[in-house]
Amino acid sequence: MTPILKLPGVGPALAKALQDHGVRSVEDLAAKPEAELAQVPGLGVSRVARLKSAATELAGSGGTTPAARRTAKPAGKAAPAVRKPRQVSPAKTKPATIEAAKGAATRAAQAVKSGADTVDAQTREGVDRAVAAAEAARLAAEEKAAKAEAKAEKAAKKAKALMAEFAAAKEKAKSKAKKEKGKAKSEITKEKAKAKKILSEKSGDKKKKKDKDKGKKKKKDK
Repeated sequence: MTPILKLPGVGPALAKALQDHGVRSVEDLAAKPEAELAQVPGLGVSRVARLKSAATELAGSGGTTPAARRTAKPAGKAAPAVRKPRQVSPAKTKPATIEAAKGAATRAAQAVKSGADTVDAQTREGVDRAVAAAEAARLAAEEKAAKAEAKAEKAAKKAKALMAEFAAAKEKAKSKAKKEKGKAKSEITKEKAKAKKILSEKSGDKKKKKDKDKGKKKKKDK
């Protein structure tokens, strides 16, 4: 397996991001679909296409970079076999890379549009829920206010009835007190007259007794 850092354009930071997405070698990157590579942070569609093309070429050359192949000396009869894939490879992979880039760009655009539609739908749904909640709260508040108003009206009627009842009771008590006062006054007058009569009778009895005693005394003196 060829280390991912051997791929031109891949530094430590990008290598770590690729490793976090399961890409640990040049061969892994060459086999990975472009749509999945586009999800790696820091990779755009065009960069994914370039890296994938370079990875495919590097993996096919056994981990030797183009610069190394250009500077390396031919090793006997095996040299033509090394140069032949390098010359044919760009012509074969370039159209496929362009098509793959176009496909990835199309899929990315569709994903963005789908995400935007989803966000719009979620926003509308959220707004609808908020409006429905506000309407329910308004109706509940109106119902509560109506109940409170009816309760207040009932309490006012009850208070008015109690005040009327209190006024009637006060008037009745006042009339009764006046009547009792008149009755008491009449009784006092009667008692006074009765006492006066008794005193008068006692006084008359004393006078009669006195006159009688005087008569007896006169008879005795004679």
